[in-house]
Amino acid sequence: MTRALLPLVACCAAGVALIAQQQKFEVASVRRAGKEGPPGDIPRNMDPSPGRFAMRNVPLRYAIEWAYDLNDYQVVGPDWIKAEDRYDIVANAPAPATDQQMKPMLQALLTERLKMKSHRETRTLPVYVLIKGKSALKLKPATPGIAPNLSGGASDVFFQSQPLSRLTFMLTRRMGIPVLDNTGLNGAYDYTIDTSGLNNFNPKSTEEAPGPSIFTAVQDDLGLKLESRKEPIEILVIDSVDRIPTEN
Repeated sequence: MTRALLPLVACCAAGVALIAQQQKFEVASVRRAGKEGPPGDIPRNMDPSPGRFAMRNVPLRYAIEWAYDLNDYQVVGPDWIKAEDRYDIVANAPAPATDQQMKPMLQALLTERLKMKSHRETRTLPVYVLIKGKSALKLKPATPGIAPNLSGGASDVFFQSQPLSRLTFMLTRRMGIPVLDNTGLNGAYDYTIDTSGLNNFNPKSTEEAPGPSIFTAVQDDLGLKLESRKEPIEILVIDSVDRIPTEN
């Protein structure tokens, strides 16, 4: 090997070592939390600082979804991971890192502290697919610089500077069936949709839905269409996981 190549080899080796090191958090705490207050509806890193991670008072499912980039319906495991037990997870990466770079670190942390074992498989599931309708679109492109916001109540919801994935996320939660975005529409939009008909999908509700079905609302309010299909979905199956983490 020539002397000219030695610095390059050393540099590559140092880069590989740094990448390997960054697959694990430098310092991390995993503790069981109380159950005060709602856990929120979206799994997210609560600490915006590069290389820092925090989830507080969250079901284990939220941490798994964030770590593996999955939706609710893509995680199958013990019922208690959905809401019964909650956790505080706080960690620091060995160097400044993006959320995407910290995801494998959280995977390693869950494996180490909760002895989590899992495997992936593909299952054909009933889904609803959001597609373009025959009528004109009723989505307004978001104004640049306006922060994303969600407001409304039981009768309608206003999405401000939000992608359609935020709508499909909400519908998946409310309908109990995966809703996939196949519109091909990227970017953020402002739109309002009548959600008063979503009571039809709440098995605990004894009230008759006062408004139009969500299928009608999607068409009338957005110019889109919800279509029932069966699609292959990749699933993460949690084979085993401890409820009590090992000591920090």
